[in-house]
Amino acid sequence: MPDVYPEHVPRPRCVLCWDGLAYRAVACDGGGRVQVRGEDQLFSFKSVLAISTVGVPSGANGYIATPAVGAGEIWVVTTIAGYDLTGALTSIRFITIHDAVIVHLREERRAIAASEVISWSGHTYLDAGDSVRAYFTGCLVGDTVVVDVSGYRMTVET
Repeated sequence: MPDVYPEHVPRPRCVLCWDGLAYRAVACDGGGRVQVRGEDQLFSFKSVLAISTVGVPSGANGYIATPAVGAGEIWVVTTIAGYDLTGALTSIRFITIHDAVIVHLREERRAIAASEVISWSGHTYLDAGDSVRAYFTGCLVGDTVVVDVSGYRMTVET
């Protein structure tokens, strides 16, 4: 049976945790609060993700994309909505691109009226350099299209 008591108790008194090999002092911030961010975690909450990308598609039947995720961040996307402000569509398709791999999230194929919102709800992660794209089949060159993305941003802990 391993010795469960530390040989030397850290001073001043502090909270200890057992890591399987030895007792260690739990990290605290300057105010004496236990620090959990970054302590054996993969992600920490950074902020709310709410992006609205408005523009003209890449061409007839084209797409628009959100800005790419920045270095040191992970985006947790929970909702994507898209619509064409100018004209009717025959389909909208939402995808994400991760390391040049296309991940299909949703496609709605039918007569879609101008300004009719089509949305996807779920849970997907985007890493640095990744983005969300919305393809607008039936749009024309010069149409104004919108893609709204919401969720939350996480920081990568090392």
